[in-house]
Amino acid sequence: MTERARKVDASRLRVLTGGSPTPAPSYRLLTQVSAALSTSLDLDRTLKEILERMNALVAFDAATVFLLDDSRTELHVKAALGVPVALKEVKSFKVGEGVVGWVVRHGATALIQDSSKDARYKVTGPERRAKTVLAAPLRAQDNLLGAMVLVRAAKEPFGPEHQRLVEAIASQAAVAIDHARLYETERASRRRAEALLATAQAGSEAVMTPELLQRAVKQVAFAMRATAAAVILPDEEGEIIEAAFDASDPPAFGLESLRSQPLAALPLLAAVRDAGRPLVVQRGARPSLLDDAFWSRSEAQVLAAVPVRWQDRMTAALIVGFADADRLIPSELELLDEIGRQLALGMERLRLQARVQDQQNEMVVVAERNRIARDMHDGLVQYVYALGLQLEHARDLAASEPDGVAPVLTGAIQQTNHVLSEMRTFIYQLRPIIMQEKQIGEWVVDLCQQFQLATGIPVRAEVGATAG
Repeated sequence: MTERARKVDASRLRVLTGGSPTPAPSYRLLTQVSAALSTSLDLDRTLKEILERMNALVAFDAATVFLLDDSRTELHVKAALGVPVALKEVKSFKVGEGVVGWVVRHGATALIQDSSKDARYKVTGPERRAKTVLAAPLRAQDNLLGAMVLVRAAKEPFGPEHQRLVEAIASQAAVAIDHARLYETERASRRRAEALLATAQAGSEAVMTPELLQRAVKQVAFAMRATAAAVILPDEEGEIIEAAFDASDPPAFGLESLRSQPLAALPLLAAVRDAGRPLVVQRGARPSLLDDAFWSRSEAQVLAAVPVRWQDRMTAALIVGFADADRLIPSELELLDEIGRQLALGMERLRLQARVQDQQNEMVVVAERNRIARDMHDGLVQYVYALGLQLEHARDLAASEPDGVAPVLTGAIQQTNHVLSEMRTFIYQLRPIIMQEKQIGEWVVDLCQQFQLATGIPVRAEVGATAG
């Protein structure tokens, strides 16, 4: 805005006939504010637009919207227009501190004609001129949300007519803030449910731990709108990094290079294990916990490192990065912590499932061995016993009736061949089922593929043509 335009605007805004706003502009402003608040859920943009529209009727040097934090003990700047540098540096006031703190504590409007004569006014920087201040509470029904503060030179003090207009606008703004917060809460709840459902589905549908972690980290990155995400899997002893699973391809963090290295190679892991709760690491704090080599491959400005624990033992670590450094508010960390617990539950389910499967396989093997033992006792032992009797008979005939020996030996040979055939059948049944269905070469290739899936270590296996 040019200097001439600013003076014309100031003349129209500050010097009003009779010292008060005319009814028509006031009603028009309220209508415009109401329309702006009802057509947008982008609270930051809407509040700034309200301040700009309000400045078209109630001139001010600076205007700020303060909102209470979750603890309801501090007020933080949510929107500002024309705010001096000193106030930007303050950024927050405690309840009861300054004019805005007084307004929130008492739930009443403060109209200060001359700041130099009012103890409630807190000087935020070097000031040479007295100020006039108008601060109105932001209240939605019985819920006090914060305050709207207007400031200008004391030579043009705010009056009761300005107070009524600002209070009306503050009332509308409070309703809009309340609605926007409800919308954000609903959206956050929906996103929380989606993230937890996706993690739970990955845990219930996966058949192996690597599959679970790979699916889960992709789901987490998508549901959390994260820039990068990875899961690091230590070995059973918690000493070696067994595998790393990244949500993107190529990997955003590049943590796969740490495979087979000790946990000390990534200080972040030791910090997460010892902390017992999600850690927040700013990019500017590097490289104490995460080396530059990993940050450089990602656009993340902040990351959350979440321990995946089962019975006080860290079974994995979930690392999620965000481009917005202010993204990791307490509710987001709570969600990531809950996702970590879901992952731990899924990993434990797979561990128990594998243990039960091993026990079932062992029981099947024992039962099969017992069956074979019974069959051998009921079948082969009888054949071998009969074979022994035939050989004894042949021995007796050799002395008394030599010509009768040959037929007896022939029968013994046939009996021996039958026993050998039965032995081959029993031995074949002792082989693993997979070796019964496939050739030995195919079985070896499948075994290598299973090893690669379980460990993440690339394995290449080739089976050549049969010799001869």
